[in-house]
Amino acid sequence: MRQSGHKSRRSGLHFQWSESPSRRRNLIRHQPKRPQVRVVVIGGGVAGLSAAIQLAAEGAAVLLVDLKGTLGGRVRMQESGEWVLDSGLHLMRRRGPFQQLLRRLRAPRVLGKKWDAARLFPVGCDATRARQVLSSMRLEGSSEERLILPTGGWSSIVGRLILGARELGVEILAEKPAEAVILDDENRVKAVRVAGEEVDCDAVVLAIPPKAAAALLTETSLTTESLESCSEQRVAAIDAALMGKPMGPYSGYWGEDSGVLVIDATQPDRLSERGSVEECTIIHAVCLHADGEEGLDAIKSFLDSRCSGWRNMVAARRSTESIMLHPCSAEERLDGELYLENRIVLAGTHVANTHELSDAAVDSGRKAAKALMRD
Repeated sequence: MRQSGHKSRRSGLHFQWSESPSRRRNLIRHQPKRPQVRVVVIGGGVAGLSAAIQLAAEGAAVLLVDLKGTLGGRVRMQESGEWVLDSGLHLMRRRGPFQQLLRRLRAPRVLGKKWDAARLFPVGCDATRARQVLSSMRLEGSSEERLILPTGGWSSIVGRLILGARELGVEILAEKPAEAVILDDENRVKAVRVAGEEVDCDAVVLAIPPKAAAALLTETSLTTESLESCSEQRVAAIDAALMGKPMGPYSGYWGEDSGVLVIDATQPDRLSERGSVEECTIIHAVCLHADGEEGLDAIKSFLDSRCSGWRNMVAARRSTESIMLHPCSAEERLDGELYLENRIVLAGTHVANTHELSDAAVDSGRKAAKALMRD
C-alpha cells in the first residue's frame, strides 16, 4: 500500500526570501497594502494552505513549513491495490468556504456529486439528529448542511491548493521541523527556528494542533495554558472497497447508541478497473464514541447489523485504530487572534468558527491571514 500525497520541491533548508516572488495576479485578486511582509506558515494542512494562499494574494512573501513529506494534514488518501481510499469520512459543504476557495482557484472539477442527506437513515434517533451529526461529526450535532463528494478524492483537492499556492509565489518546505518561534525585545515575532536554523520573518501563522502550537512557544514568555488544555477527540475508522452493494447508493446510517456513522461514497474515480458504480461500493465508517480496538469492533458490529455480508465483499480495507477528528471540543475553541499583538495568529478547526471540519480550517486560515495583513 502506498500513500498518495504531494511533496515539496525543496529538499534543503538554507532558505532566503525572494525579492519578487512570481504570482498569477488573475488567480485571486492581488491587493498589496504595504511593503512586503514576510510570513512563515507552520503546518501544511488545509488551514495552512488556505492561510498561505490568502497571504500571498494580499502581497505577503510566504514560506510554508511542514514536518511531513506530504502536505494535506489529516486530509489524505491511500491507494490499496487498484482502489483509492480516503482516510476517514470526508464530505464537503455546498457553498461553504472550502468550495468558494476552490472556485476562486478555478478548480470546479473537484466538486463532485451531491450527497443527499435525506438518504442518511437514523438508528435509535430521528432523521434531524442524524443529519446534524453528519454535518459536524460531533455528538452534540449542529445545523444541517448540504453536502457533496469531492471528485478524485481529497488528494485532488489538496493538489489544487498546492498548485494555487505555488502560482501565487508561496515557497514550500516539507520534511523540516519547525522547532521554535523566536520573539524580539518588544515581544514580537523575529524568526522561526526550522531544522536548527533561524528564518527571519515578520509574522507567523500556527496552523497546527493546539498542543503542537504551544510547544513552539515554549521559548517565549507567552501564556499557552489555553492551547495545552485542549482535549482531542480521537476516533476509529474503517474505509473499505466492496465488490457488492450491501446498502443503497449514496446512502448512510447513524447509530445513536453505537456512535457509528457510515456512508456510501462510491465514485468512478476511486474504483478499480474491474469494478463499476453499479457493482461496487466505497464505504467510510467512523465511531464517534471510541477509538482503538473498541471503536473498530463497534464499527464492524454495526456494519454486520446493517450491511449484511459486507465482510465477504471486501476487496480492499483500511482500518485506522486512532485518528484525531477534532483537536478540541466545541467549547474549547480558541480566539485565532490570541497572540496577534505578538504577530502570531492561529488557524485550524480548533479556532472559534461558525463552520465545522474542512470548512472551519479554510475559514480560519483565511481569517488568520487577513488579521495579519490588517494589523
